[in-house]
Amino acid sequence: MISIHWEQHPVGHGGFHIGKLEASDGTNFSWAFDCGSRRTARFNEYLEHRLARSRSALDWLFISHFDTDHVSGLDELMLGTDVRNVMVPYLENHEIVLLMLHEIDRGTFNRSIVEMAADSAAYFLSRGASRVIFLGGGGRTADPDDASLPPDRPEDGRGWSFEMKPPAQSSSAPSWTARPEGMSPVEIVDDNSCDMEFNSPLGGLRLKPYRVPITEAAHTDLVAAIENLVGAKVSGSRRSGLGKLAYAVAHHARTQKGRAELRKLYADHAGSSNRSSLSLLSVPIVVDDSKAEWHFNHRDRNQCGSGVVSWMNTGDAELLAKPDLEDWKSCYAADLAHVAALALPHHGSDKNSGEPLQALCPIASFLAHVSAKRGKHPGANVTLAADERLCCVTEHFDAAANMYFSCP
Repeated sequence: MISIHWEQHPVGHGGFHIGKLEASDGTNFSWAFDCGSRRTARFNEYLEHRLARSRSALDWLFISHFDTDHVSGLDELMLGTDVRNVMVPYLENHEIVLLMLHEIDRGTFNRSIVEMAADSAAYFLSRGASRVIFLGGGGRTADPDDASLPPDRPEDGRGWSFEMKPPAQSSSAPSWTARPEGMSPVEIVDDNSCDMEFNSPLGGLRLKPYRVPITEAAHTDLVAAIENLVGAKVSGSRRSGLGKLAYAVAHHARTQKGRAELRKLYADHAGSSNRSSLSLLSVPIVVDDSKAEWHFNHRDRNQCGSGVVSWMNTGDAELLAKPDLEDWKSCYAADLAHVAALALPHHGSDKNSGEPLQALCPIASFLAHVSAKRGKHPGANVTLAADERLCCVTEHFDAAANMYFSCP
């Protein structure tokens, strides 16, 4: 028998999702999606209390993107928990610059954001992670039959098997992370999606991350204006740490005048750091689903059913424009009818999604991670379309959303 518990924690305008699979033989597997909130002090207090109750290891941590309200609690999490594997979106230099401008515009720009986005491998490995995988490097798609690719690794000594399609390829890593077995702790998947399967003799879990990279062409005018302001150019090669343009932006942002100039550029060109945001589908793997049962609980909605269902996290993905939604749909087409919980993009913003997205998931409850005061999120159009299926996850303790699955 296996059982899975998904929980969207009540942290308000942010994101903290934990999933845990338990098998009847005593083995388990856990993962997290994002860890942060706009109200950082309150979030850290919440996280501290949660870690005091349970410090069990996280097998995988997925980061949708590097906005403060999705990552502000990572230092606290990794200080109190063994996080074994991390997956983050691969950011080119111009994407890092857009992220930095976004944080400057919101007044949340700090050294930790630069460190995390510009050198994610060093950031997570120095905090105890065993492996960091970048998703969406923009290069060639890995060939599953390529003998030069590293073999899939077992998760640990518990008997779980792990397979990733396409397989990750070794990438450059900080010199201080050298492994005696010769396998790099830093890897990259050049596709913008992959399938990850974790199996035990009793059942398992499939995780499918997906993200869309920001093409440099989409922000040509903005990047040109930044280059003119700070006197640096975008590097054409894959970055290693902080690229020249991103470094120049960070240097320019040291002064109040510099930050004001950068904020004006961002406003004038309406740059967005959300397009690189990673989505994650999590779905049980069972041999026979005829006796499988599930139920979803939230203070505004309760739902139950039979068979296999899944949970979909979207971070701040932009799924409003038809081409973006079609690409996202093509990635997840086979699973959307069975999504029972869909975390709406960007707290349910009208600028990121709408009724067409909701229509793709006919049985789903729709989650919006928002402040209890609600403010501008969720948007009026999203709220109208969702109607009674909308569940707002605020900072109030009883606003958490939970889903349970079991299969004998």
